Amino acid sequence: MKTRVYIDGYNFYFGCLKGTPYKWLDPVSLIETLLVRSGAPESILDELAVKFFTAEITERAASDSSSLKDQRAYHLALHNHRQGRLQTIKGNYSVDKTKLPKSRSQIESYLTAMARIG
Repeated sequence: MKTRVYIDGYNFYFGCLKGTPYKWLDPVSLIETLLVRSGAPESILDELAVKFFTAEITERAASDSSSLKDQRAYHLALHNHRQGRLQTIKGNYSVDKTKLPKSRSQIESYLTAMARIG
């Protein structure tokens, strides 16, 4: 059985790895191990079956001066070690607070403005 896995890098780190000795965890190896233990050893991860969604942290959000460098090193290590098995999809990290529109007219104004941007 073909298996695909989608990982939210932010929640994976803050929910599972932060404060542990496993910050350099190989997610592909973890998933392969979990598939065997789940009783589905016939499950296979085909090429690029693991999607790792992440965003580079900003210096404002970094917990210390080496955080950004450490994150870049981890992403590069994953890319080099798991090339062809893991696809990294980078988004944007924001520390700025935003307000969601509350009324229908605010939502329509927001959507109109976003449509103009493209």
